[in-house]
Amino acid sequence: MPEQYGTFSGLKHSSISSFEPVKSFNNSREPNYFLYLLPNVANLAGGFSLNRRIPWHTRHMSSMESDLTEAQQMVLAFLGERCDSGDAPPTVREICQHFGYRSTRAASDHLGALQKKGFVAREKNRSRGIRLIRRNDGVPLLGRIPAGHPRNTVAEPRGRLSLNPTHYGIHDRSKAFALFVSGDSMTGRHLFDGDIVLLESGVEPRDGDIVAALIDNESTLKTLVVRGRKAWLRAENPNYPDLIPAWDLQIQGVARAVVRLLRK
Repeated sequence: MPEQYGTFSGLKHSSISSFEPVKSFNNSREPNYFLYLLPNVANLAGGFSLNRRIPWHTRHMSSMESDLTEAQQMVLAFLGERCDSGDAPPTVREICQHFGYRSTRAASDHLGALQKKGFVAREKNRSRGIRLIRRNDGVPLLGRIPAGHPRNTVAEPRGRLSLNPTHYGIHDRSKAFALFVSGDSMTGRHLFDGDIVLLESGVEPRDGDIVAALIDNESTLKTLVVRGRKAWLRAENPNYPDLIPAWDLQIQGVARAVVRLLRK
């Protein structure tokens, strides 16, 4: 390995904070599309496997909805799952038990906020009187990410993508987000300009994963390469160089699937 790769001190999870805004994605138009899962290249090729954990400096992902906190999103998702399964609405104590809250006040505060923001209604003097009136289904579409040379970009929620992330290996809905791909540096992994990539935040990436990353404060979509305590980003197009961090590499999400619109 060339000397300039140096020794990298570790990767960081980062909040979702820096993607280029796009116009609202209008789900009501119901475009034709196909969706496929993204496998891990190292696993397919029988290649490098990480045998010791990289030191992580974890930061919790900031809320991807401007009107709900992350905890409120999780409670709302739990209420939606109960509704979809045909179960009775949970009691406040059942919500506490599900999320491990020590006090019923935490659950009551979240429900009160959801009620105030118009997501639930509560019937007085009924233990199972929580009623869903509005849902946050789908995945937030946060903007564009460069699949080319890294750029400084700013995240801005621009609608939601109507799919269930649990079908694509993201079991915690609050960790799912989507981005439009901009550029051609990842064509070798079948990611093309205009595709929508579905990502999961707050998880440990592996060697060979496609990741949304901040490298020296600029965002990009690339393949993560890890060798022991060394890490860098690789383009999947020979026209683009490897990206070696000068001081910082933060992983904002790991790609799980790609949506490609089929235009007429």
